[in-house]
Amino acid sequence: MREGDETPPLAEQFLAFSRTAARDGSPLYEEICAGIAGNDELLELVECSPADQRRPNLILAAVHFLLLAGADDDLGRHYDTVCEFRGLGPATAATGPVFAEFLVFCRSQRDPIAGLLATRATQTNEIGRCTALLPAFAAVARAHPDRPLGLVDLGASAGLNLVFDRYAYDYGDGRRPGDQGSPVHLTCELRGPAAPPLGLARVAARVGLDRRPIDPADEEGRRWLLACQWPGHLARFRRLRDALAVAIGGPGPPRVMTGDMVDDLAPVATGIPESAHLCLYHSWVAAYLTPARQRALVAAVEEVAARRPVSWIFAESPAETPGLPIPPPPGEAPERGATTLVLVQATGRALGAHRLADMHHHGSWLRWWGHDG
Repeated sequence: MREGDETPPLAEQFLAFSRTAARDGSPLYEEICAGIAGNDELLELVECSPADQRRPNLILAAVHFLLLAGADDDLGRHYDTVCEFRGLGPATAATGPVFAEFLVFCRSQRDPIAGLLATRATQTNEIGRCTALLPAFAAVARAHPDRPLGLVDLGASAGLNLVFDRYAYDYGDGRRPGDQGSPVHLTCELRGPAAPPLGLARVAARVGLDRRPIDPADEEGRRWLLACQWPGHLARFRRLRDALAVAIGGPGPPRVMTGDMVDDLAPVATGIPESAHLCLYHSWVAAYLTPARQRALVAAVEEVAARRPVSWIFAESPAETPGLPIPPPPGEAPERGATTLVLVQATGRALGAHRLADMHHHGSWLRWWGHDG
């Protein structure tokens, strides 16, 4: 957890990421991150990235990106995603320490990796979180039944979560909202006694805001998004490829503008018609801001709310976002490491925060707390 506005040293971040990878079923990243934590050469390489992106995810994605692009190295044969993407057959188990191969690869590709670290940002665009966004949008729609929603996705990347209604959903309770003919199928386990609302909200406008937006029709952009996935998570990797295809087809890709989620929030919000209820949202984006910038985001939402009513939804880690208004869970304690889904109703600078749910960080389960707007 951050203390004040300080970010933990890189070595500590890699050790923590290694433990997370172990819990989430990625022994490859577990070993690699543990190795980087004790290797000054690679820690120095990571410092090529901007301060706000200096995290384990970025060098992992940079290496993955080069391997997906066809970098000729045996390291790629240990990545399930690379083997499938490049048609190399099943991934092979390492006969020795994988970190040693990772280090050799980074030395041979130092300049390309340094270039990616300096210019790219972590952009997972995790569409699995739409399983939490869909009921959150439904809760907002219930509270504002006379108006469709005007969605603004902060940190939208390629905007894949803006087209949440183009995906099929299954919550395991007989309710299956969304487009059941979609190639993207999202499943979510509901936990606890409360059932979330699952009606598809009416949407009149949708726009994303990102400092480095990605065009889903651009081959290199698609590859970067895929590289931000974890090598052992083939199902998520395939799902993302399908979502990119969905975004390109049909009505076309969503509109994502270049800008900062704090500094450029007001002008983007102004572009949403007054006939729509303004709904801001983001997921695992504020975690990349310092606590001071998180507090600035709160102030920016207050500024917008001074001019029109706003619903603000976010799915973030409480440990990573001390500057956001996150209420405690009602009753029982949340599951360890859970992401929190919060709805803030903002009118005239007054913010009312409600903890809608706790959830898996990729949306595979959801515990709804019962508030519906």
